[in-house]
Amino acid sequence: MTQHDRSLLTSEWYVVPISVDCAGCGAQTRSAGIIVGPSSFTNAADFDLESDVFEKPWEPLEAFGLVEKLGGRTENVERFVVKRYHSAFAMQEDGLKAVCEHCSDSLPGALIRVAAMDSFVRLGQRRLLKNEGLMFFSSNVVLTQFHGGTWIQESGIEGGGYSLLLLCDAEDASGGEGVVELWHSVERNDYAVVIKGHGDREMLRRGFSDDLEQVVADVTGLGLVLTQLRLAQDESPYCELARNIFLSALSRAGYQQDE
Repeated sequence: MTQHDRSLLTSEWYVVPISVDCAGCGAQTRSAGIIVGPSSFTNAADFDLESDVFEKPWEPLEAFGLVEKLGGRTENVERFVVKRYHSAFAMQEDGLKAVCEHCSDSLPGALIRVAAMDSFVRLGQRRLLKNEGLMFFSSNVVLTQFHGGTWIQESGIEGGGYSLLLLCDAEDASGGEGVVELWHSVERNDYAVVIKGHGDREMLRRGFSDDLEQVVADVTGLGLVLTQLRLAQDESPYCELARNIFLSALSRAGYQQDE
């Protein structure tokens, strides 16, 4: 196992149940741990989502990671984690914490670490894990990496069969410029996004399902504004169709097209 302090961007995460003895009140308590999957991305600690999107390339985690600490930008964490699993987690001064269901004291990482990993492997081997599938970002996370020996299947852009359909000029909140590429696999019915910064340097690639609304939501969640949409091949009817579908998804998300 390896522990790292870094930033995290993920839409592959699992809430696994645990049962431990609370060090505060001494009662046996039910709580939960958060495991992020190999398709998650990490960056330097204190990565600024407002200004660093086109500057610092993301690295794939390529392992499972137990979230020991989760802080920084916490709006999505509070909405997707705390409010949905209110008896298991709470936001405290130093970030998200697993808590005792009886006294609400935080449960130290050393107490829940083994229980969470064991629960993850046991449930994963029985195919009882559910990927929450919602994207969240943290600029201050401590992960303990491990190899789970479990069954997880995620689709990504690797594996071939993808075609580049659209290129979208984009800007981040600080005025940095880059390109968002939209890829599609007919065989897998998957979309994928590649984000490139200055000098065509690849910053991030992410695989998605067939839900274009999710693609738009995740691009928006990165703080990017799309400024111009171009076809990958001007004469391709497939690229033309993809543009119309993508424009419709952008419109439903609140984007307005300049005349």
